[in-house]
Amino acid sequence: MRGSGFLAGLVALAILAGCEPSPPSPTPTPTSEPVFTILTAQQVWMTDPALATRDADAIVSTSAFQRLMRVQPGTGELKPDAATDCIFTSPTVYECTLPKDLKFHNGDELTASDVKFSIQRALRLNNSDTGTALLSSLDSITTDSDLVVRFQLSYPDSQFGYALATVAASIVDEEVYDPDAALEGLPVGSGPYSVTSIEEEAVTFEIFADYKGPLTGGIAKIRLAAVADSVAAEAAMSAGVADAVWRTLDDAALTRTQMAAAATPAPDYSYTRVPRPGARVTVLAWNADSKHRSNATLRSGVALALQPDRTLDSLVPVGVVGHAAAFPVGGREELPKLKKRVNLTLGYDPTAPGHADMARLLRERLEQIGSLSVRVVAQTDADLVLLDQLPWVDNALGWLQRYLAYPLEESADQLASLEVAYRSAATEAVALQQLAKLQAQAADDLSVLPVSQSDGILLLKTGVSLIGEPYGPGGQLGLWGFRVG
Repeated sequence: MRGSGFLAGLVALAILAGCEPSPPSPTPTPTSEPVFTILTAQQVWMTDPALATRDADAIVSTSAFQRLMRVQPGTGELKPDAATDCIFTSPTVYECTLPKDLKFHNGDELTASDVKFSIQRALRLNNSDTGTALLSSLDSITTDSDLVVRFQLSYPDSQFGYALATVAASIVDEEVYDPDAALEGLPVGSGPYSVTSIEEEAVTFEIFADYKGPLTGGIAKIRLAAVADSVAAEAAMSAGVADAVWRTLDDAALTRTQMAAAATPAPDYSYTRVPRPGARVTVLAWNADSKHRSNATLRSGVALALQPDRTLDSLVPVGVVGHAAAFPVGGREELPKLKKRVNLTLGYDPTAPGHADMARLLRERLEQIGSLSVRVVAQTDADLVLLDQLPWVDNALGWLQRYLAYPLEESADQLASLEVAYRSAATEAVALQQLAKLQAQAADDLSVLPVSQSDGILLLKTGVSLIGEPYGPGGQLGLWGFRVG
């Protein structure tokens, strides 16, 4: 997906009053209605939910697939999605019931057998950068009928319902999907929107008329389009051809957008930022493949160098139930001197707003460590990586997954024990104690470091509104909540 080419296409759309050029196949019915366009700088890499690893990937899976359960944005409560209900029938048996007449986008019936296949497939594919680790308590799956699926757990797990809400637990059609490989072609789900085309620069969705669930969409056709960066997104906004912009604008562009909205006389259209307090969390993570990660003195020095600028004190963000302060913030500690010169790479995602500047600031801080040289690279394959990836489920354990998925060798057994103790805790008070221990251990290991917590970035054009909150299990953007007029 090349953003500059798509930007030119967007401007052409505005000039032609919304007439969309037809792809070679299939040929769409001509329409005079402009396509609702959401811009983002992060490209979609994977549309198979069992292998989706990026926030943009999750937008597709969140909107095109259902899961048995969903997480209510804001409260973090578990609610049914495809299921009519999911309950513990015993401490280690979790049972879900499906409604009648659920259908996939291709017309196939969605049954308990598809659910069983989907969960087993996700575990078989076992991508460690997805939410499959949250299914670790699962022992076996049985189906009593087309409508009942029963999960046998290896221990009482209060978090299992949340695991069934993750993108990786999306329900796929067992008649279409290979149990051992990613799907080639358009995804087939049962969510409120179906994917009708995947182009080099955009993914197009249409509302699914036979959808049964709590997240019914309100816009017939939506296009998720990639742009190169904040500059390209701002140009598209100036042309009035972006209906929503997610994640992409940097601080300067956000300020200019706010000033334009307040201008007198008021412009024909402007953009307003949707309040999402604390929704963007940035961490600095050691790459598990880095040869330098095992150097405890270096890990400690990196953590101390970040301390003056750190605004978040735990891997669990402020506002999430179970947050416990663990990392020191502020002050200026004495930094160590390394015995031998070390050359590190510090990577960042170039689509992440502000991360290029943040990476350069962190390099200045890190190079105050004696005998350390740092090279900044605009990629995520580096010794240290700046990340603002959303969790696979928006609760404390979900936010800890990045740390738990790649434990230090010396901490692996202890972390596994602490996680099970948390998930199987008999009372909320005990669970919170175990969560605090996990966060404290993260501050001892220093393999993933909290950096900052700030507001999320979603802008809406004049005339566009939200019904409810269009966010998936980890806060990833969904399509069902947008309305025009």
